[in-house]
This record gives sequence, structure tokens and C-alpha cells, in this order.
Amino acid sequence: MGATKCRGWKIAEVERLVGLSRRDIQRACYQGRGGMGVLKPSDGSWGRRTYDEQDLAVLFLLAQKRREGLTLSQAAERLRDDTAGHTLSQLLDIEAERLSEQLEDIEDRLVRAEALAAAIEEEPTRTQQLSQAKAHAEEMGKVPECPSAPLPLREDLPGMDLLQALMDDPDEQTH
Repeated sequence: MGATKCRGWKIAEVERLVGLSRRDIQRACYQGRGGMGVLKPSDGSWGRRTYDEQDLAVLFLLAQKRREGLTLSQAAERLRDDTAGHTLSQLLDIEAERLSEQLEDIEDRLVRAEALAAAIEEEPTRTQQLSQAKAHAEEMGKVPECPSAPLPLREDLPGMDLLQALMDDPDEQTH
């Protein structure tokens, strides 16, 4: 990857790295009618565009806004507004925080779903599946080795309470 990084990334690589379609990437660069003009990648040999880290950051943020349901033009306009008050680095930090919060919510719902699926099973499968659900929840809650990784699952999330209640009172649950 080191050699590619020095030359920049080609559009096929950018598609994969940021999760934005080729058409949207091209429209993000195009200045004319139908284009967004939010970035101008460098032209390489034979007129092929190459994209640097700044371009990737802009395209990643556009892709995130598209995933939120915005059209490309709406996403580009929102990005222009956002960059008026923040640096790209700040916007990426804000996006990382937002995604971390979403991940926490998804982890909580996953714990609940696994706990309830295990709870409706008959013994001895029920106990085994509840133990597996607890082990999975604990695995999600481990402190990540990478400092930029998501925060660990908190013990005070409702999903953990549900899992513990299902494990503590198996006789009180209806099957």
C-alpha cells in the first residue's frame, strides 16, 4: 500500500475505500451541470485522476451523508456548510464519535436479541445459549487494543440487564 499511497489512489480503489459509487465520486469532482465540485483530484498520466488522503476524507464524509439518506447534492451542500466551521480532521472526529454512539446502541440491541433467542429455548440448550450470549456480550465489552477503536460495551446498558435477568431467573421465564 505504501507505493499506492505515494502516487494516490485510483477511482476503483477509492470506491472500495470510502463506499461511494464511481458515479457519485465523479459527480463530486465535476464542476459543470450535475456536478458537485467539492474536490479536485490531481490528474495523473493519460488524464487519469488520482485521489489523496484529503480527497478520501471528503468522499468518506459524503458517503456517510449519503448513508443517512441525503441525495448527493444535499450531502455536498451539508459538507460545504460543515467545512465552513470545521477542519476535515474535526469533521472526521465528529463522525467517529457519532458512529461510536451508533455502535454502542447496536451492540446493546444485539445483546438483547441473543439473550431473548436463548431464553426461549428449552433446557439444556437454553442455559448453554444464555452462557454463549453472555460470553459474546463480554467479548464486545472488552477494552479495545487500538486507541481509535470503539468504546467498550457498558455494563449499565439495558441489554446487559435483560441478559442478566434471563440468566438469573430461568424458572420464572415462560418458554
